[in-house]
Amino acid sequence: MEEQNTMAVEALKLIREGEEEGRKLIEEAKERAAKLIKDAEEEVDRIKEKAREDAKSLAVQISDKYAKKGKEEESAIMKKAMAEVENLKSIAESNIDPAVNRVLEKILGLV
Repeated sequence: MEEQNTMAVEALKLIREGEEEGRKLIEEAKERAAKLIKDAEEEVDRIKEKAREDAKSLAVQISDKYAKKGKEEESAIMKKAMAEVENLKSIAESNIDPAVNRVLEKILGLV
């Protein structure tokens, strides 16, 4: 009987050691899981920040692109307007002598 008691005590010790080892493994698994979650959250935060920075950079690039395009269009419009002004100026200059002559004729009563 004593041998059975000794075996029972040994079995209980082994069960207790197994339970303790199981608790340690569970605790370690919880710690690893917590670390993985923390790392994942930090990575998500880094990705979000990178996305915000990329969005700002893209906004600046788009703004610069359209500002440049606007300046190019402004330049083309100004060039066309200046050509039209020169054309109108040329027409006006070519009509000035006949207009002055007509005015003088009317004033002097030559017509």
